Amino acid sequence: MVGRAPAGVRPYLELLRLDRPVGAWLLVVPGWIALGAIAGPRDGGLLGLLLLVYGVLSRGAACGLNDVLDARFDAQVPRTAGRPVASGRLAAGRALVLCVVVGAVAPLVMGFWSVEAVVWAAAGAPLAAVYPYMKRVTHWPHVWLGITINWTLPLVYGLLTGGLGLGGGVLYGALICWAVGTDVIYACQDREADVRAGVRSAAVLLGRRSRVLVGGVYAGCVVLLAWFGVVAGLGPLYWPGLCVVAGQLGWQVWRADPADVGACGRAFGTNPLCGLLILVAVLAGRIGTLG
Repeated sequence: MVGRAPAGVRPYLELLRLDRPVGAWLLVVPGWIALGAIAGPRDGGLLGLLLLVYGVLSRGAACGLNDVLDARFDAQVPRTAGRPVASGRLAAGRALVLCVVVGAVAPLVMGFWSVEAVVWAAAGAPLAAVYPYMKRVTHWPHVWLGITINWTLPLVYGLLTGGLGLGGGVLYGALICWAVGTDVIYACQDREADVRAGVRSAAVLLGRRSRVLVGGVYAGCVVLLAWFGVVAGLGPLYWPGLCVVAGQLGWQVWRADPADVGACGRAFGTNPLCGLLILVAVLAGRIGTLG
């Protein structure tokens, strides 16, 4: 659809990453997992739809802001040089205006649920705004991204239970580990160009040893998901599902050779599936408790 849009509109749609939905799914799915863990069918349907719209808009605004701030770096990286601002197809000023407008509208979508939901959604905006600067000051921007991209999880827990609690905290930690691993795999695609551009990341710091880090945080994700299953009192059907998730994450570690850009891209692209596998496992574990 983006490819068929009028030429004058296309850069704006690309700025919001509407042509690359993987990142949007990675923002929405944590909220859906939280809904699967604690919501009833009635709450889950409406809030799940609102999270989808909120996630697409807020992710688009965050990516657009990142493009404006990183245009100089993006222009030096082959994979990102064609982005609208970096390539000069869209003026930075216009891009920034669009990001501000879309970023302001995104939390308001949650007003169809409650005013409190708007406040929770808006609280995630500063996290997203700071993220582009993290890669300038630390090799570990992935941790900040993990906290940010999973914000829909504490949002759901806050709205439905008043706070994270032990179960929500453990689940949040698991998904942060997952996000760190996915983002390191993503960063491996640009490692050599990032070195030349002066951009920091764990992939730049560790090189081929990045795979060890990914394996470690993915293992941490599985351990925390197992702990969550115990804390949340999930039924026996949760555990086979968790085994499938562990297998998918293990396949990513095996497939994502830091020296193979294409392999890293393909491994990263499977993460929406991984998120849905976690969601299915949680829902299966709740069979018999939903009402």
